[in-house]
Amino acid sequence: MNSIQKPIVIVGAGFAGMTFALNLKNLNPSLPILVVDSESNFVFKPLMYEVLSNEIRSWEATPKFANIFSDAGITFLRNCLTKISFKENILEFSDELKLSYQYLVICTGSIPNSFLIKGVDENCYFFNDFRDLKKLKSFLKNIQKTSFNKKLFIVGGGPSGVELACKVKDMFIDQFEINVIEKSNEILNRNKIFNREQAEQALEKRKINILLNATVKEVSETKISISNEFGITSLDKDIVIWTAGVKPNLSYLENNEITKKFGRILVNNNLQIENYKNCFAIGDISIIEGMEDLPITAQVAMQEGNHLAKNIELLIQGKDPLPFDFQDNGEMISLGIGEASISGLGVTLSGKLAFEARRLIYTSKLPDITESLKSASSWIFQKKSIFKKFLKKDNSI
Repeated sequence: MNSIQKPIVIVGAGFAGMTFALNLKNLNPSLPILVVDSESNFVFKPLMYEVLSNEIRSWEATPKFANIFSDAGITFLRNCLTKISFKENILEFSDELKLSYQYLVICTGSIPNSFLIKGVDENCYFFNDFRDLKKLKSFLKNIQKTSFNKKLFIVGGGPSGVELACKVKDMFIDQFEINVIEKSNEILNRNKIFNREQAEQALEKRKINILLNATVKEVSETKISISNEFGITSLDKDIVIWTAGVKPNLSYLENNEITKKFGRILVNNNLQIENYKNCFAIGDISIIEGMEDLPITAQVAMQEGNHLAKNIELLIQGKDPLPFDFQDNGEMISLGIGEASISGLGVTLSGKLAFEARRLIYTSKLPDITESLKSASSWIFQKKSIFKKFLKKDNSI
């Protein structure tokens, strides 16, 4: 067994980093593990939509890192990474702190991608973290007091755009005319067919407009310019919410320092960074050679975190790491207040029952779940045997 003289350092405590740290500590409780993140709270992003609609309270989806990691015997440090010296095994942070490591796992997540489109950063709202959520929630609350039929555009017809459209419509009924702009010829074009069909029905039922094969050219203070087969059209807008894509958060890397593909860190199937076998990248910032089509989702991030924990333990024992193999356990999507759609593990489910199942599945995966939340959901688990298919403690949906 190899001795551990320096800590195993994890930079980024999202789904990938959180899962890795907790699983590794469980496998080897004596290991010195240090987690560094620029924020003080974990953000359970799939539940942000329910926080927006007041279906759950914000604290239920944002447990504190200090509580999570101290309970597990893991050291947590709030700081911002500015540089990695891979050859020297040294990390540098914004307050000039320097740390050395034996193994490094970087999983700093993603940030919105505006694709350099004029006016997006200045004139759009985003929905990537809790600051975005609070800003959007405040705007919607204030603007609803003025008049009806405010023109709201959501750019991006993926899960985030669809979930937001349905939630906002249910929250404000006729106070917003909602338009979803999607560059491809269908919404949820990378999702399960069942969920796509349910989403299309949910949008139609709520009279939400879908603009397909359309791209945004510019967003000003009062207008949004859209290009489609008929040309460029400039439309009045009151608010634009940007969910059209994300990019890896890699501000601390110098150019040409390591190999990238599609802007993400290229790793082998053991999740190792090329030429630096004690360094690993998981989650949204990485792309596995030969598995480039894996979606950027919490499910993938959690499975990578769990697998890497096992691989690090193998390396510490002097054994060879194992290749990562993704298991598609399905997907869930919220479709308005009290409704959802689930497709996975051979089961399809929609409507109110799916919403309760989705909530309970996510509740079971919260890293610092409170006893009150467990109690509030336990009756569902006891009475609905179908949930037992979903409520697995592994890294499923």
